[in-house]
Amino acid sequence: MTELQRNRPVYRHASPADAWTPVLVAVVNNQKDFVRARDEHWYRIPIKRAPRQIAAEYLALYQTGKFGDQGRRINFYAPILRYHVATRAELLPDEPDHPRAGDQYFKLELGDFIPLAHPITNQRHPRLTFLITTLDRLLNARDVSDLWLREAARQTLYAAVRERGLAVECWYPVEMGDRPEADLALFGPHGQIQVYIDEPEDWAFDEPGPVWVGESVVRVNALALLRDAGEVMTRLWEKSA
Repeated sequence: MTELQRNRPVYRHASPADAWTPVLVAVVNNQKDFVRARDEHWYRIPIKRAPRQIAAEYLALYQTGKFGDQGRRINFYAPILRYHVATRAELLPDEPDHPRAGDQYFKLELGDFIPLAHPITNQRHPRLTFLITTLDRLLNARDVSDLWLREAARQTLYAAVRERGLAVECWYPVEMGDRPEADLALFGPHGQIQVYIDEPEDWAFDEPGPVWVGESVVRVNALALLRDAGEVMTRLWEKSA
């Protein structure tokens, strides 16, 4: 995460948006915060609960069920112009006695809201916090589940592995670790390689990949894999051949 100094804004990159432009999806659960974001052009994230990666180009707001017919969906997104750190009391001076008045927040300064041509509903994930996706995914999704990149990355890598002629198995059971299954297992002349694919909310967007954890275990950033499956496959091929 970019190191920030209090009240010293960090400006977003000026490069043109493309399919891979990062988008931070965040939650808004009351009308007051939504109006601030829409009319005053800023949104706050408590540093204590912030995702590891906030350096996105756009912010998309998921409106909870409290918004009635407009709730449980993403209706709008906005460009992130710059961001910096401030206390809650500095952001909301009319609430000086709030219990979290001294807590630090990221303040994301926003451009104008842009309505999505097709609002993104939430039929499969009852609870949502933060996630990182791409502009292409945001503009083409119909359900919140379409925004996650891991499944698309798994399918991309599976096809690349099969094209190289290696034996491969999805959802391979493992005996230990933080996941009961590896996303993929590759079987080559020198043994097995277990591949774990991570959503980019757990990685920096500029993180190189893949990262080898051991001789037979690799972790891959889903976004890096989707951007350049060939590079990832080359590394895996060298290990497995």
